[in-house]
Amino acid sequence: MTIADVIKKRDLNKSLLIGYYGGGNFGDELLLEVLLNMLKKQNVHDIDVLYQAFDRYATYHHDFGCRLVAMSHKFELLKAILRNKQLVVGGGGLWGLDVNTSTFALGVVLWVSRWLLGKKIYLLGVGYYNSTSRFGHMSAWLAGKAANHIVVRDAESRGNFKKITSAVTLDKDIAWYTRDLNLDVYAADAKKLEARTSLPQQSGERALFITLRRFKPQYANDFTASVEELIAAAPHKKIIVALLEPRDVDPLGFDLITSWAAKYPQVQAIDFAYNPLTLLLFFKQHNKQLMFVGPQFHGILTAHLAGVPYMPLVYDNKTQELLNQVGVQASYSLYNLSADELQNYVLGEGIA
Repeated sequence: MTIADVIKKRDLNKSLLIGYYGGGNFGDELLLEVLLNMLKKQNVHDIDVLYQAFDRYATYHHDFGCRLVAMSHKFELLKAILRNKQLVVGGGGLWGLDVNTSTFALGVVLWVSRWLLGKKIYLLGVGYYNSTSRFGHMSAWLAGKAANHIVVRDAESRGNFKKITSAVTLDKDIAWYTRDLNLDVYAADAKKLEARTSLPQQSGERALFITLRRFKPQYANDFTASVEELIAAAPHKKIIVALLEPRDVDPLGFDLITSWAAKYPQVQAIDFAYNPLTLLLFFKQHNKQLMFVGPQFHGILTAHLAGVPYMPLVYDNKTQELLNQVGVQASYSLYNLSADELQNYVLGEGIA
């Protein structure tokens, strides 16, 4: 059973959608936007969405008529759980390198909702990886025991959840379903992004679209420093450096990329305050003028879906699983990537 099958064959009216929505992270907002499109297409209504910051919603999403539930208000969350018939976890590599206390809390909420409150639980397009912590394994066990059905996005996740429950089927990440969406409705958003960028006009030239990412201290690496060395080594190449989250979420990152834009004339700096499907459409429209370098799972997947060449970077099992799915034979570990390797790939025999 695929994600589409669950949406078509299960009555998902009166559902609470749960994910890391509302923080402005590109990947999480992309998953929600695609899922809401899919639900609307099947005429699923009466939807609540657990969302972190209500004032961000209009920036990252079109209006689908859903109700927002404050993630920080426990009483509102309890009312939403009681009001709805099912809880739907809408995608993401929840049980991986980035697991945190909120992930464990999610496992507890799902278990209680299923076994004490009698709710149906669906996990759609989720990932569970060997790279997660003991805390993550405990959370995944709770979620797996709670779920009526789990649709995983890759083979490693299937193997891990199969140890917990037999109600597991394999599909792909929710973002793959952008292939079934009409992106024309995002054209106005794409024009706004286009207005902020300057792309090569000469045939055969590509601008470099680079995304930076914050890492926990234990996963520190030299990627950001290597990116600046690349910028310094390529004064004639148009380079867009982006954060795939709001500037107020990563003010240090935004200060860094704006300082690069001031220091290096070829650099354009943006934080991503757009509907996430805007980037996909922008990439599709300019796939002959762009190349992508970034560690984010959904940055790589967006580039792949749009036909934009990308460097196969791996920082967690989830990105390696994605590259396995698309048939990439060789990849680069972000933790061992040298500045020379990055420059050679981008400016030499790689994707330039």
